[in-house]
Amino acid sequence: MIYYYDDNNNIYNTQLEALTSGQQCKFYFYDHLLQQIDWTIEPSETLDELYRLRAQEIRDTYDHVILCYSGGHDSSNVLDVFYKNKIHIDEIVMVGSFSRDSNRKTDENRNAEIYLNCFPNLRQMDLPNTKITMSDYAEEFVKPNNFSLISNYGNEWIRHIGTQRSAFNIYWHDFKKFVDNKKDKKTCYILGCDKLGYTSMEKNGATTPCFRVNDSIIMGYGGTREMENYQRVDFYISPNKTSLDIMRKQGHILNRSEKAGIFKSGMSIGVWEPIYEKIIYNNINNQVVYHSPKTLYSCMSGRDRFLWNTAEDSDIYKIYTEGLRDLSKFIPLKSSPTIFSKPYFIE
Repeated sequence: MIYYYDDNNNIYNTQLEALTSGQQCKFYFYDHLLQQIDWTIEPSETLDELYRLRAQEIRDTYDHVILCYSGGHDSSNVLDVFYKNKIHIDEIVMVGSFSRDSNRKTDENRNAEIYLNCFPNLRQMDLPNTKITMSDYAEEFVKPNNFSLISNYGNEWIRHIGTQRSAFNIYWHDFKKFVDNKKDKKTCYILGCDKLGYTSMEKNGATTPCFRVNDSIIMGYGGTREMENYQRVDFYISPNKTSLDIMRKQGHILNRSEKAGIFKSGMSIGVWEPIYEKIIYNNINNQVVYHSPKTLYSCMSGRDRFLWNTAEDSDIYKIYTEGLRDLSKFIPLKSSPTIFSKPYFIE
């Protein structure tokens, strides 16, 4: 169960509805399950063992397992977990506007993490039975009606896309269409973008470590919808026991690290995130040698830069900019709005 709600228990189906309601809203992410857990108790398993259990759980559930591999820490850790535990991945998909790059060393369209991290890592791995797929969404934008959000809603696509409202995310809404060769197989595509939202908040008059679920992650990448036989799977944050144990374990590890002075939850994301990743993904430091700059705005991704080199009279440029104009009626474009779940305290 995923939705938004206010203090009067009014329900909002989308973030945009919640943001424009005029109410202080929270993100409901399976609260009925999460609030039953004693988050103060740390699981006895190691984090590596919990990662292995999660990977095996996914493998046992689906006929065809796809890993969406971006070259960042989150998805690199997922790949490492499957590979070192000899758990088969059927397909690895790398997504980008590759045809709009001048060469395969550039980061002009935010693809360098794939060129400089993914390619070298995959060359070192023995994956003879895993299909490697490069999906170039820039080519699809030549005919915008290739995308269901545009064919169904036209310039109002931006109201239906989820929390990340950039052109890049239009592709993810139709992920199955662009990679499908599985017919009726029960298929999952794994996203590894869902890090724990560790922080500290007031509880009984004291600042207490906790975490909150970030809606921009869970509802990003085209939202959470199922596509026929395709199921989106978030590796780290999901409403099943193994993922909940991962969340609990990560929270306690981060809490100890903060107490040891390794990082502070109040640091800016550019400072704390690299430290954070070393703590919870301690086996992959050599796999991520390049970091693309972070996207600043939810409606303008660095991965959409190819659009600025598109003719202003092209269909996609018109539809994208009209969508932004529509959005600007409701929220400032130079913002990245986030709505959090209720806090779950680790102490």
